[in-house]
Amino acid sequence: MFDSEEFRLRSRNLLIVDDEPIQRTIIGRVAERLGWEVQEASSLVEAKARLRSGNIRTIVIDLCLGEEDGLALLHLLREVAPEVVVIFVSGAEKRVLAACSRVAKGMGLLVAGTLRKPIELRNLEMLLEIQPSRLASQKSSARAPTVAQFERALQNGEIYTAFQPTIDLSTGRLSGMEALARWRCPQRGEIPPSLFIPVAEQSGLITPLTRQVLREAIAACEACRYYEPEFSVAVNISPALLSNELFPSTIDRALAASQLPHGALVAEITESTIASDLPLANEVLTRLSIKGVRLSIDDFGTGHSSLLKLLRSPFTELKIDRSFVEVCPTDPEAWKIIHSVLSLAHELGMRVVAEGIEEREIGDQLRDAGCDIGQGWLFGRPVLRDTILRLLQSRAAARAAQSGGSQRPDVRAPVSARHQRLFDRRDVQLVDMNGPVRDQQLIE
Repeated sequence: MFDSEEFRLRSRNLLIVDDEPIQRTIIGRVAERLGWEVQEASSLVEAKARLRSGNIRTIVIDLCLGEEDGLALLHLLREVAPEVVVIFVSGAEKRVLAACSRVAKGMGLLVAGTLRKPIELRNLEMLLEIQPSRLASQKSSARAPTVAQFERALQNGEIYTAFQPTIDLSTGRLSGMEALARWRCPQRGEIPPSLFIPVAEQSGLITPLTRQVLREAIAACEACRYYEPEFSVAVNISPALLSNELFPSTIDRALAASQLPHGALVAEITESTIASDLPLANEVLTRLSIKGVRLSIDDFGTGHSSLLKLLRSPFTELKIDRSFVEVCPTDPEAWKIIHSVLSLAHELGMRVVAEGIEEREIGDQLRDAGCDIGQGWLFGRPVLRDTILRLLQSRAAARAAQSGGSQRPDVRAPVSARHQRLFDRRDVQLVDMNGPVRDQQLIE
């Protein structure tokens, strides 16, 4: 059985699998200069023997080994050395290297990156120092709550709504927010939505959960529009609710009890929901649109929906999935897809939101490419309503000062003391395109 502690204590052992002696020598000398112990293999048979002997931390694999290909090693890696870090080397096109990387990651292997021949030594040095983590597999091992536990959480007020800001990329203006259900369990701490949302959907508790999030989202947006008149809020709509012909009336009653105008509420529906041809879904979506709710396609690029289905549904917004945004710095194909999506959406009169933006360079490139709205940790993590209000108030005061006007009074909607304590325990920072928003900027 694999011993992770033993692996951690291993020396820096590198295995180079390449049928070209010169390439093995070049890579080996660079690695030795960085303190690695180098082993070499010129064929798959030799590489498999060295892997089975153990004590390898990183492996550099040439994809073309004569009549063999380096991908054949991946199955053995998964069986005998799943913690070994992989670096692919090849003279093939970048998209082939990127595809190999995706195959390895799909098998649960750790990939530091890819290198095209002729190898740039600086890039090789950088990849040799990368040690990818298994955060995704660690998260997947978390235990899902039971239906009874989630129902009690709803009744006891453990479920609350957090809001992640969205930014107009062309102006840097805070234009809206997405409402997100969160659960802080007294025993387990924060439980991720990926664990409790499926429980809510399967048990039918998604309806009261959505009602709660919708109610809090509408109230928060009303307060925010005092400072930003065009402010909007997005709420995720479960596929289960799109098969309920009474659901539009639920939203209609919630909007009627508020002062939100048409267009201020956005309903986000995943692309996979559109692709699944749920009964009544298109009718429900159309009725929501008639009632003034803007419709957004969430996670676009992951659901395999046809363009015809998108044309037949009354969507006004499209959200590019974070899986494309996150790989932009290393995958040129992702940028091509994003440019194509932007062109298609704008031709159809749709607004485009990019989610998962964590780096300023990516935010700038998306803005220059014509993306309308940005969302991600670069601009702010999910926070409680009062934090968004303080930020809007601070910006309104700054604009008033610049124009010589007076600051609007503080009319923040109240947040329960319990929820405020939950927020106080979080390490949260809001930033915008101009840099971090410091704590003192959030205080009136």
